[in-house]
Amino acid sequence: MSKSHCLISWRNSGEVIDLAMKQEPKQSFRETFTEVALGPVLREQLKVINPWLEDDQVEEVAKRITASFPGTNLLENNRHVLNLLENTSVSENRKTGQKSPTVRYIDFTHLANNRFIAICQFKVRIIGTEHHIVPDIVLFLNGLPVVVIECKSPKAKEPIPEAIDQMLRYGEQRGAKGEGSAPLFYFNQFVVATCRNEAKFGTITTHIEKHFYRWSDPLPTHSRRPATAAAAQRPAAAGGGHADRQNLLDIIRTFTIFSESDKGERIKIVGRYQQFRAVKLAVQRLLTGTTPRARSGIVWHTRGSGKSLTMMFMVREMYRHAQLSKWKVLFVTDRTQLEQQLGETGGSIGFTVKAADSIAKLKELLRSDSSDLVMAMIHKFRETDLAETFPELNKSPNILVMTDEAHRSQYALLGANLDKAIPNSARIGYTGTPIDKTETVFGDYIDRAPCARPSRWRDAGDCPRRPHTQR
Repeated sequence: MSKSHCLISWRNSGEVIDLAMKQEPKQSFRETFTEVALGPVLREQLKVINPWLEDDQVEEVAKRITASFPGTNLLENNRHVLNLLENTSVSENRKTGQKSPTVRYIDFTHLANNRFIAICQFKVRIIGTEHHIVPDIVLFLNGLPVVVIECKSPKAKEPIPEAIDQMLRYGEQRGAKGEGSAPLFYFNQFVVATCRNEAKFGTITTHIEKHFYRWSDPLPTHSRRPATAAAAQRPAAAGGGHADRQNLLDIIRTFTIFSESDKGERIKIVGRYQQFRAVKLAVQRLLTGTTPRARSGIVWHTRGSGKSLTMMFMVREMYRHAQLSKWKVLFVTDRTQLEQQLGETGGSIGFTVKAADSIAKLKELLRSDSSDLVMAMIHKFRETDLAETFPELNKSPNILVMTDEAHRSQYALLGANLDKAIPNSARIGYTGTPIDKTETVFGDYIDRAPCARPSRWRDAGDCPRRPHTQR
């Protein structure tokens, strides 16, 4: 992919600075090439977003995010920055007298209050040497370098792996010192490796191409119709739809978590395209639907698409909307692994999931008016308990039931009881193998993975079987 293709959307909606190899720090708002943040831009935007800050307070919070880190570990410093973006304060608002007011580095509510700058050939000095690294494109949000993009020529033998390796070198993640600038990646939200029409993104803990993913639409819309295969092949503007200005803010705030891999290693995860799209479409349905049925539907995603993460991203996105922030959410699952994943994932992003390991406990949690996250572990329920008819427990329309592997027959009894117990709730079923009965219970499709589409929309690749009728 050419740099011009990479920067299409940012030329239209932000600022683009195209530097030559021979450049001066002041051309990119810096005093030296050792600096990785754009200090004057950061300070200016802090005043725009928090107009009550005094000059000394601006300096204090600017230094807090650019010059005060827990240590030298890249991942821990990166996590530290993400926490600051959501939660930092000063001692007092001197104009009103308010104590410990929150300070925002990013205005997630008013897009226009943020400044977006893309710099081509961003030169950074390798500390302790006279050498430099020069990433192809760095995207800055209010002066902070949140995205690094490496564009490779199609003449390269393996362009995407080479771009990934080059970014690992820039971040000094190949085990050698003196070949990059780790501080550039303290602020990084994701990286993009690209060549011609192909663009894949990952995080600072994504080291091989297998774990880099496409963003299938350059600029995802909220249409119910899934993205076409042709759209998936178009050049991704500014590195993909994930670098669209509003999408970038959403990813930072809602679709980014730190978790543990299967090997017990701490990793940074950014939501994949299908997770982002499914959540946005589902929440839109909750906001606009006028009946329980209109708010319900099916998310048909393939195996390994990260359904537990999608569910937690869903809760995060819901709670960003005042209209949905007090909803009760019920997860229904029969998998011990998902039970554990939802519990751990919920904890990692600040939510506590209450486990209902008996029918009596489930009834108790459903009856309350609190905005709980409740997990119904159907594999722990006795069939005799499920056969018992539930009374009406809660008439509130502000309840969402999310069911994992919604096609499975053992949900029939519980589902019938939930119809009686929480008659006005919305239902969203997640499945990789939908059957006719799934649509009868949950309604029409909210979202389908690329392979789970009619043939005229289908991408090449390993696709699941078409939906079948249960006999």
